[in-house]
Amino acid sequence: MNPPEPPASDKSRYYVIGVVCVAVLLGAYFVRLNAQVDRQREEAAERLTLCRQVENIARAALPGGLEPGDACKELKERYSNTTAP
Repeated sequence: MNPPEPPASDKSRYYVIGVVCVAVLLGAYFVRLNAQVDRQREEAAERLTLCRQVENIARAALPGGLEPGDACKELKERYSNTTAP
């Protein structure tokens, strides 16, 4: 008869499997989180671009009616915060 494997090898095998599972779960979580941050950054850039276009149209239609950069100041600050490392 074959003797049963020592319990130490089972424990180490389960430990390695557990560590690999945790690493896979953390990796998937961070990939998903990174994708979400990228989407938010793209949306912020699109909003800022649209705001600048509207600001330029308003400036052309009403000369002297808008101070440069006032209309999009909050969006510019928010976008600069999302792009900061």
